[in-house]
Amino acid sequence: MPRKSHPDGSVDADYGSGSVGAKQAAYLDTSAFEGRAEERAGLRSLDSMVESSAGMSRQQRDRERAMPRETTADLRHPLMERKLPEPGTVRTSLSSRQRKARSVAKQATQDRWTQTQYETVARMVTDDGSWREVNDVLSENTGDVQALSDEQRTQVQRMDRAIQAYERNNDRGHVVYANVEMPTMINSSNLEGFVRNNFGPGRVLEFDRYTGGAHTMHQVETGAANAHRTAVFEIQTRRGLYLGRSDGVDDTTHVLPRGMQVQIVGSHWAKYQRPDGTQGRRHVIQLLDVTDDSTNANNSTSR
Repeated sequence: MPRKSHPDGSVDADYGSGSVGAKQAAYLDTSAFEGRAEERAGLRSLDSMVESSAGMSRQQRDRERAMPRETTADLRHPLMERKLPEPGTVRTSLSSRQRKARSVAKQATQDRWTQTQYETVARMVTDDGSWREVNDVLSENTGDVQALSDEQRTQVQRMDRAIQAYERNNDRGHVVYANVEMPTMINSSNLEGFVRNNFGPGRVLEFDRYTGGAHTMHQVETGAANAHRTAVFEIQTRRGLYLGRSDGVDDTTHVLPRGMQVQIVGSHWAKYQRPDGTQGRRHVIQLLDVTDDSTNANNSTSR
């Protein structure tokens, strides 16, 4: 009997223990994959019950939720909603004006953070060990912060609040790039086929973990060791925390919140331009943020 080229099951794009710079996709047994989906649906239902509970303050509701709620400000103008590029578009650097606007919102947000919030964010995005530890326990519990230890829950909710504070200050959309490493059996000749077979248009992906990325594709370039099995998510969203610079330093770092749902629009090979004028080419999976947070639908008084 010929040996199977891959195990049976379903691919979870966010299950493996990835670094700050990359998610790791993994095969899950189909029953386990479906069971985790049911658990998430149950958690969202519980969050809805928390939101409808009488006699609780906004702060108390946020503490009792399993997943963080969306707190994005309204768009200042429809043109400030960044859209996914067309397949033939060469991806370029974020403009100076865009970087400055996001940096202004970042600085205003950081000025209101507590010292412990600042330290939590800094540790998460600079220390792969801390990033993995926090995200692994979130993944183990399908994103349910209430299942964590008191210390872990405090750290995660502190990170959540830091991200939400930026969202309240941000009046524009994002297109964020994040690497996703495919299972180890993928070789240089079948990345495109693997993506086509496992990341088809219309499928909704669940991110139990935080997502580290950037606003420019060249900033998430991969090393030669795993480039052959690494695609890049191109995510249109209003969510997350910009941690990049304004000018002078090529840094557009962005952290997306946990508990996101993103729908696959399609996939293709895309060219991108580096700051030195040279071009690269990556296999892109385009995603649209479709996170269901109907418990919080446009309720500005709850923010």
